[in-house]
Amino acid sequence: MSNDSGVCLDLNAELWIYRRDVTTLPITMAAFALLYTLIIFVGIVGNSCVILAIWRNKALQTVPNLFILSLSCSDVLVCCVSGTITPITAFKKEWLFGQPLCSIAPWVAGITLVFSTFTLTAISVDRYMLIRHPMKKPLTLNQALMVIAGIATFASLISLPTMLKQRLGPFPNFCGEFCTEDWGDPTDGGDHGRKIYGGVLLIMQFVIPLTIIIISYTAISLRIGQSMILKGTQKNGSCNWEANLTDQQRIALKRRQRTNRMLIAMVVAFSASWFWSVAYNVLRDYNYLPDVLRDQEYLLGIGTHCIAMTSTIWNPILYAMLNLQLRQAFIRLLPAPWRRRFSSDDLEKTSPLINGHCHQNGLNGVDHPSTFPSSTRPKYGATQRITLGIPIDTNGGSVVIRKRSREEKGDERSDWEREMRDNERELMAIESRRGSRLSAIRVIVSKLSSGLSDQGDEDL
Repeated sequence: MSNDSGVCLDLNAELWIYRRDVTTLPITMAAFALLYTLIIFVGIVGNSCVILAIWRNKALQTVPNLFILSLSCSDVLVCCVSGTITPITAFKKEWLFGQPLCSIAPWVAGITLVFSTFTLTAISVDRYMLIRHPMKKPLTLNQALMVIAGIATFASLISLPTMLKQRLGPFPNFCGEFCTEDWGDPTDGGDHGRKIYGGVLLIMQFVIPLTIIIISYTAISLRIGQSMILKGTQKNGSCNWEANLTDQQRIALKRRQRTNRMLIAMVVAFSASWFWSVAYNVLRDYNYLPDVLRDQEYLLGIGTHCIAMTSTIWNPILYAMLNLQLRQAFIRLLPAPWRRRFSSDDLEKTSPLINGHCHQNGLNGVDHPSTFPSSTRPKYGATQRITLGIPIDTNGGSVVIRKRSREEKGDERSDWEREMRDNERELMAIESRRGSRLSAIRVIVSKLSSGLSDQGDEDL
């Protein structure tokens, strides 16, 4: 049977007969179609919310969030291109999208992968510079845009061979056209060129960026720990450095740790998602796949690609979980009834009092609430009831949330924030009057040093 006689073979049927390829089964196609539909929907909606939230909120238009915005744009592009073309081709077993997309689609997929890894690297380096060298001028928005443009240019150039080597054409005896990489005759060294490019791409895509990221965040963690220990021990020479930190220093430490956790989680989620696809491609390029796995090559390819596609949904979830500013910006994108409901729930969850995050200063016998939800719990006794527009009751020294009526569930965030700011100003005034000149000097120095180091933290 040949193309000359007008008869061709269906690749799906042949794969089932000779390899029992499960990707030819309707149930497998339906399962992956459901997974890809869910991933694409969540990825596009979630990342679009990130883009709109940053675009509409001037307060969120900072250097770190600009990098996050570029990541979300890249993820939307991945969902639109790789999330649709790859599964259709994997199950149809032929190319249906014409010559232009045969060259462009793999190129775009390579660009987005390199762009994402190097953008995560840029975030880690920018944060390292802010923490390690706080006296240096931080990156401006224009400079960040130039960095993003440079990353996009580099990603386009290093992925260019994937576009130049794509060929669309028939395969002897089989129906349809196939889009494949053509590196030349293997006997003439064509296969060697493909392996070299694959190895270089692996090093540039993952090894170098992840090495820089690991070094940066390790140095950041060590720097934060050393800085806080030094500030705590300098206060009275005690070894219990964390107990000796001022409230402002403790808040700064918690904020830095929370921001670091979010950024590290982004890197871990991205790496874990793409590791399997990269590992599979390397093993396939170097012919290291066992025969058992080689018989299910299409299943491995589409399975690892589906896992890689989940990287597009993790970032919006992490932003909503670990970043209060972005979470509030997401809520403002909702319709009014939902916005009031989620705003009320978010207020209750993040209130310092409801979470028990109050501290006792012993000033005038009154427990003053912290203005940040990340402050520590009181070290002495039980907190007193301080009403900040939130219905709470005390029961045996603990804070208990009382169910509010419908009338109480209005939009009270502005009143709550205003009263919190008033409490903070009152507390600072009391501390200023009671503090000695030496203490005042120490506070000013501490504010200057921690404020410069925290520029990146407050942006996220």
